[in-house]
Amino acid sequence: MARTLDLAPWAGRWVAVDAESRVCSDAASLAELLTAIEEADLGEVEVMRAPAPDDPVSYGFG
Repeated sequence: MARTLDLAPWAGRWVAVDAESRVCSDAASLAELLTAIEEADLGEVEVMRAPAPDDPVSYGFG
């Protein structure tokens, strides 16, 4: 099942999303986020970049 996340408050930032689809950490760079996840011992999270409004949208294998 696909899930839809509203990441607008974190647009352009890297986020860690928990199993309940809540953003539990965010950072300006991937390296900063990975460090924050490790320091906070967040466990299993999904890491992604929240798209900024001006980011291009692509689907498929591009």
